Amino acid sequence: MISYYFWKEGIFIKTRKIISKIHLWLSMLAGIFIVLIGLTGSLLVFEPELNNLLHPNLYKVTEGEKVTYQQALEVVSEAYPNGQIDRVYTPSEPKARGVYLFRLKEGEEQKKIFVDPGTGNINGTLGDQALFSLIAEFHEKLLLKDFKGEQIIGIIGFIFFFITLSGLYLWWPGIKKMARGFTLRRNANPFIRQYDLHKVIGGVSIPFLLVVSLTGALFVYDEVIFGWFGAKAKVMPPEEQLISTVLPSGKLPLDELISMAEKEVPQGTVMQIRMPGEAEKGTPEGAVEFRLSDSYDPGNGNVKVWLDQYSGKVVGKLDPHVDSGLVYQTWHLPLHTGSFGGLFTKILYAIGGLTPSILMFTGVYMWWYKKKNKNKRKQKTDTKAVV
Repeated sequence: MISYYFWKEGIFIKTRKIISKIHLWLSMLAGIFIVLIGLTGSLLVFEPELNNLLHPNLYKVTEGEKVTYQQALEVVSEAYPNGQIDRVYTPSEPKARGVYLFRLKEGEEQKKIFVDPGTGNINGTLGDQALFSLIAEFHEKLLLKDFKGEQIIGIIGFIFFFITLSGLYLWWPGIKKMARGFTLRRNANPFIRQYDLHKVIGGVSIPFLLVVSLTGALFVYDEVIFGWFGAKAKVMPPEEQLISTVLPSGKLPLDELISMAEKEVPQGTVMQIRMPGEAEKGTPEGAVEFRLSDSYDPGNGNVKVWLDQYSGKVVGKLDPHVDSGLVYQTWHLPLHTGSFGGLFTKILYAIGGLTPSILMFTGVYMWWYKKKNKNKRKQKTDTKAVV
């Protein structure tokens, strides 16, 4: 019985050492990227608010009767005749903060056009070189447009997930000794203080870190992983269904299409409009996608309605409250960004994005402290051997 106990303890110690090494190596390999991704993520949580502080003129809203969506669309189209509008954020969408926000592509550059809903005038423009455009580009692609940055970010997300899992194993004190996992010892040496800080912050943030690391990685690899189990990450109506049939009368005004979309979701609010790209020769034109938010929507626009641009006919609709199989795609983005709980969860997520920085600092200090003491012991041993 005693020999079995010592054998079991030996296996536990060896396993713990191996996992500790894996935790260290993975942290050394991807630590600096995880820290930078966490910091940029904290900033992106409050992108609309911070952008408003940096560029208050962009969010100017003149009081009075609002110009229509179609009028605002025509103003932008006239100002950027070579631009292709792909999204329209309504004043209700958090990113827009009360203005009409158009996203268009002009050549190779993506631009955001801010339109005052009171006057219909363009307040200003932000391009690819704007601060938050660069922050988002780094967070999502490491600024590596031509080097598969998204795939690298996805791999880093999985590495971070495994670092967090190994950290959970190393932190776990057991049910009966749970309090030890949240104890900061006073009057201890520097190593112990940093160890306790690392342990407590890591223990508190583990649920958050597991969620954001996994959801971040799944933005890139969810289709592949779901495919392993014969499932689909995202449910969509058939592509051949989401088309517009050209009529001699021409396309309907955007205002009319919005009104039709709102009738399909009576309690919903239009958040975003996704315009179909220019159809290639010989291919049908696409339908306009409207994203609406309802009372049961954890994000901003998970109810989707597709309308024919010419007739206004509904050619597709997805509603998480009605259709099955939409749980993942409904909660994926809100869980990653913290938008599901309003200001409270956004603050928690912004704070959570700072934890990798603290964990890296304390982890590097512990590694350096151990290495320094190991070298000291080796020097003493060498000195004694010489004597």
